[in-house]
Amino acid sequence: MKTLWNIISSIMILALTYAFVRWYIKGHFGKYFIFFWLNTIIAINIYIYDKATKPKHDPTPGYVYWERNVSIH
Repeated sequence: MKTLWNIISSIMILALTYAFVRWYIKGHFGKYFIFFWLNTIIAINIYIYDKATKPKHDPTPGYVYWERNVSIH
């Protein structure tokens, strides 16, 4: 029963995703097209800005910073 439920829920999620994407694309050419285009442009700008401002990965382990900043002498 659990496997059957997982299959049915996966199909439902795919169907809802398809319906949402179809609705979103159709919204770009409908009555409220300006809101859909604004949302798309703002989302792309946020994605680009967030990607550009991410800090660089530092592989240094935490204990190195701990020993450097907390000196018990």
